[in-house]
Amino acid sequence: MTPVDPCPIADRQVCLATRDLSRAVLRRLSETAVGIEPRIKTIVATQTDGPKEYALWRLHGDDGRLLLQFDLLKGIGPAWDALTGDVCFLARLADLRTHPPGYFYVHPMPDPRDIAIALPSNPRGLAPRTIGPLK
Repeated sequence: MTPVDPCPIADRQVCLATRDLSRAVLRRLSETAVGIEPRIKTIVATQTDGPKEYALWRLHGDDGRLLLQFDLLKGIGPAWDALTGDVCFLARLADLRTHPPGYFYVHPMPDPRDIAIALPSNPRGLAPRTIGPLK
């Protein structure tokens, strides 16, 4: 099912091209994540310095269980650079002010600095425990 495009008619082609690019980045992000840890189904990132610069924060399985949480004050190592780069790129493509959550495969979180990305291998989408505070 194709989601309804919220763009004005004049911007519709650009919007569709951006959505196609987002889908390609999501596929690459998913392959990278699975190559590092096959159980990753949802990536949560938080804004760092710039308005569209993000750092990996939490990785969840498909049941919402926390797999890994990064210390935002420390570097996470070169193995995660490609994943972080794709998360930042996808976040830059997503315009959450004018498009519904998930339209560009990026979902806002309760804290406006945070985003969640459910990988295509996660048929259930965002798990309820992904969005709430850590316990």
